[in-house]
Amino acid sequence: MISKIKFLEPGMITTIQDNGIKHKQHIGISKGGAAIQSLIKIGNALVDNKDHWSIEFIYKGPKIKIEEGQCIVSISGNVDFDITKNQINEKGKCFRSYLLNKNDEININHTIQSVYGYISFGGSLKLKKIFNSLSCNPRSKIGSNEGSKIKKNDILEIENNNNIKEYKLGIEPEIPITKTIRVLEGPQFNYFSKKSIKEFFKENYEVTNNTDKMGMRLLGKKIENIVSSNIKSEAIIKGAIQVPADGQPIILLTDHQTIGGYPKIAVVISADIEILSQIIPKNKIKFKKVNLKEAYVSLDIKNKIINKIINSKIKVNE
Repeated sequence: MISKIKFLEPGMITTIQDNGIKHKQHIGISKGGAAIQSLIKIGNALVDNKDHWSIEFIYKGPKIKIEEGQCIVSISGNVDFDITKNQINEKGKCFRSYLLNKNDEININHTIQSVYGYISFGGSLKLKKIFNSLSCNPRSKIGSNEGSKIKKNDILEIENNNNIKEYKLGIEPEIPITKTIRVLEGPQFNYFSKKSIKEFFKENYEVTNNTDKMGMRLLGKKIENIVSSNIKSEAIIKGAIQVPADGQPIILLTDHQTIGGYPKIAVVISADIEILSQIIPKNKIKFKKVNLKEAYVSLDIKNKIINKIINSKIKVNE
């Protein structure tokens, strides 16, 4: 059965996302995908969707209406939203799924002390994949939906799976409160003075408004480069902390460019990159240096927690 989802309001920045575009960085196309992969993994589990795609919204989300058919929907994140079923309005709950019918609506009001939230649907999106991905990067105009964010009155068609069950989680994800971000030494760690390195791990850095899905600019103690503020451009990865000539760090995020010519003092570990991505501007963060073993162990623990949360799902009203 085909359902049609209409976007009555598009939200602030609303896009289609999945795991991202793989194995194309060598031709200048970043992986991209959902900024908070754990949330779309949980959201898709609640709607029994193995396709692993979701609608990603930032701060103010969309208002959607079931134009035709019915579908299972879940909202994941720390999100305030309303849901209208059979013309009855109620406050929605994150991390559970809802069976919606024709003319039912969901209105995403805003994220709560976070940046990203996700809407997941129980079915396959009837949209052409680009590089075997549904992910969209509006800045580069690359991806599905002609590389564009969702616009008012856009309609998405979904081929529903056979699931008509509503689920909730027995264990809900904890909302991280830490502002201490763990990092590994970067490849140009020794480009910076010992005094600046010490201050980098001691001082707070403010997340500025000049932050988006591509990168996060910080403001704090200037980092002194004692070798060169430029290097030959080289491949870079998500989480890399570049230091340009002004000494103020830039952390590369999900839609980062594929090469860069600024020295990198550190790299955020994979276990903490989602925590970092959800920190809103004007908050302050600190950095803590760890070793590679701790980085691996931390990621393993995180993945086990996510799997435990997913495996805790139960039918609503059980």
